[in-house]
Amino acid sequence: MQEQRALGEILMRHGVVAEEALEALYAEQREKPVELFDLVVQNRLATDIDVARALARECGLDFADDIDLDAITLADATRLPLGYARSHRLLVLKEYEDSVAVICGDPLDTAALDDVRATFGKRLVVTVAPPAVVNEAINRVYERQETTSDLEGGEHADNADTIDILESDDDAPIIRWVNSLFAQAAKERASDIHIEPEEKEVLVRYRVDGELYIARRASRQFMSSVIARVKIMAGLNIAEKRLPQDGRISLRIAGRAIDVRVSTVPTSRDHERIVMRLLNKTNVLLDLPDLGFSQRDFLLMDSLVRRPDGIILVTGPTGSGKTTTLYACINRINHPNINILTAEDPVEYEISGIHQVPVQPKIGLTFASALRAFLRQDPDVIMVGEIRDKETAEIAMHASMTGHLVLSTIHTNDAASAFTRLVQMEIEAFRVRSTIVGILAQRLVRVLCPHCKEGYPGTPYELEQLGIDPARTRRRDDRRLSPAYIARSANEIVDYEPVGWRHVEPPTLYRARGCSICDSKGFTGRLGIYELLMADDAVGEAVMQSSDAQSIRRVAQARGMDTLRDDGARKALLGITTVEEVVAATQDDMFDE
Repeated sequence: MQEQRALGEILMRHGVVAEEALEALYAEQREKPVELFDLVVQNRLATDIDVARALARECGLDFADDIDLDAITLADATRLPLGYARSHRLLVLKEYEDSVAVICGDPLDTAALDDVRATFGKRLVVTVAPPAVVNEAINRVYERQETTSDLEGGEHADNADTIDILESDDDAPIIRWVNSLFAQAAKERASDIHIEPEEKEVLVRYRVDGELYIARRASRQFMSSVIARVKIMAGLNIAEKRLPQDGRISLRIAGRAIDVRVSTVPTSRDHERIVMRLLNKTNVLLDLPDLGFSQRDFLLMDSLVRRPDGIILVTGPTGSGKTTTLYACINRINHPNINILTAEDPVEYEISGIHQVPVQPKIGLTFASALRAFLRQDPDVIMVGEIRDKETAEIAMHASMTGHLVLSTIHTNDAASAFTRLVQMEIEAFRVRSTIVGILAQRLVRVLCPHCKEGYPGTPYELEQLGIDPARTRRRDDRRLSPAYIARSANEIVDYEPVGWRHVEPPTLYRARGCSICDSKGFTGRLGIYELLMADDAVGEAVMQSSDAQSIRRVAQARGMDTLRDDGARKALLGITTVEEVVAATQDDMFDE
């Protein structure tokens, strides 16, 4: 506690945190064992960069907000055990003739620095960096330690289900090679791993930011061994090769808990094909402001999730981020005075304070049966992973009409189509109209690398593709907004300007280039684009008249709804993504002509 007080005094002395705020954090520390550094950042009193910079100034050390991994000597860095480097947030950069360069997240941890000085027998040149930056560098450097493969001369890492695979010492070549797939996938932020039998080789592909690319190859003679290894890890029947199988693997990779969903299918090439979906359980749970909503749509969504009843639907294809959005919604209202129950397939992230049920159709625990049981559990808010059938839809609507807020997903191309999809399930139009309060359609687009994106003047053709040419801009400006689309913050109406281009000179758009930071891809991560349909009276009347999806869509646009392409155009104008990404993600979009 004395060390934590010393850190507090340093932060106060350098004007990072006020004394009153520190006293509140000390009180919180007495209730739960959390470091002061983490509490300051979690409570948004300062950023980790601000805290690290203050520590560097106090200790008279250099500060760096980034670490050049190429400048690190692997042999020097790995002289410290991985667990020690992680626990002390300390990384050796390079050993020189008379000194050792190190970078640390906590310069007050003098015992760890003394250990390094004793290990190398030389004076230390210390640089301070934010702990998150140091931890990420440690993971990346120690991943490079395991880069010899007996199968392909490529990268590998070691594995065990209960320990970090980077710290395992298994010598079996197949085990090393399979584990290297997971280590490399985690390093590159891959969402899926595909292991595919080809005529003469084993092909491995990763899906990164929605795009598949070939990651590595190996000789076909190892295919059977690779499949057997994955099946053993997933608890599957290694003798069954004629039927599809599904399983799960739990791993730790570079300190991160990874849940892997495994699917195998037989192919005509005498071997099974394996696809593995990676879920990083240590990812920070996002809040609604982090998802990329426009200011108006964020305020409208925030008001929807705070309603006492009604149904909110999120639509989009598989892999479009629907589950992330639902988690953000329920996390937004996760308070002790609200009872939240969820039925999921599977439970992707466990959230404190929320009771989550994984559905198991094989034993009769379906979305419908879970939802029916929830109604006897005194819920305030219910989340259902997906409305797939009439029974689930009817129970969800019954829950809504009896005073519960229900959130769920449904597979349609746009927001308006959700109405017609429910009607096709033989749900009466009046029940759909009276229970649905809002529908959010979404897609994911790749985000341009901020370090290398290149601006250029947009062409009239690109403006037309985005739907922000002068004619369409004027039509949007002439719309009369429905009260349902007027957002308020602190009881004040928030200004809303429809997306468009209202100047003579062309706007600046951006394209990808590629650099060392983004691995020459030109993109880093993905962000959502959204279409929020508010179920106002005009939309309700169209639903009651059994109108088709396009008619409902036109009504919603006339009342103020921004389409997927509208939101994509807004993000293209802001330099977040490219015209090509928006057009590809919204190719089925229709403009109100």
